[in-house]
Amino acid sequence: MFSLLTIPWFKPGAIEIPGIGLELQPFGMLVAIGVLFGVRIAEWRANKVGLRAEPVSDLCFHVLLVGFVFGHLFDIVLYHPDLFLEQLLNRPWELLYFWTSLSSFGGFFGAVLGGLLWRWRRSMPLLPGLDAVAFALPFGWFFGRMGCFVVHDHPGAKTDFFLGVANYQYPGFEVATRHDLGLYEVMWSAIVFPLFVYLGKKPRPHGFFVAWISLLYAPVRFGLDFLREADKTYGALTPGHYSSIVTLALGLWALWL
Repeated sequence: MFSLLTIPWFKPGAIEIPGIGLELQPFGMLVAIGVLFGVRIAEWRANKVGLRAEPVSDLCFHVLLVGFVFGHLFDIVLYHPDLFLEQLLNRPWELLYFWTSLSSFGGFFGAVLGGLLWRWRRSMPLLPGLDAVAFALPFGWFFGRMGCFVVHDHPGAKTDFFLGVANYQYPGFEVATRHDLGLYEVMWSAIVFPLFVYLGKKPRPHGFFVAWISLLYAPVRFGLDFLREADKTYGALTPGHYSSIVTLALGLWALWL
């Protein structure tokens, strides 16, 4: 019965700009939109709580740059260790090609490292600015995961759930109705961002949104990773499972602080 309500398969192609031979990929366009608007919202939040926007913009640059690079390294080391060793020995420069693959948790952990680098360079308190970034994260995440959804690069297990994507076509996988994990995180973002806007109407201590973004994402991601199809596991759990546990612990620690 539910299979009749599933989402039909679609995958938009690249948009070619006439005259210059440039193609805009849907994933890249949506990620760029998420980054640009996410930075703007972080600046707006900084102004609202009495911080200068310029240092927060610089913090966003550090967070994004290190986050993207570390997100790729995290992905290739833990999900594709054979490829990591091959590139390390033969083409080490390719380890910096973050546009080829990313891990969301690797990006989160890299963002923290980027923040620490910013604090070392700027000699300014990290938590106030990082809280503004955490406030904006669900908005940017909405567009980033929308990019994942439209290109369907997070295939899940077979399902007859009404939010499954019918005729799911992914290289090496049987064509079937499957969970699309990118879509589920789009829905998570669509709930969390207005919640943060509501919570942000009252004064909050620095670190409030850093704590709550961790506490709200980690349990959801832990559950979603059980829906992944043929993902790399260590023991019975994926790297995402272990990262969810670490993120939840960090969120509880930040909330306690």
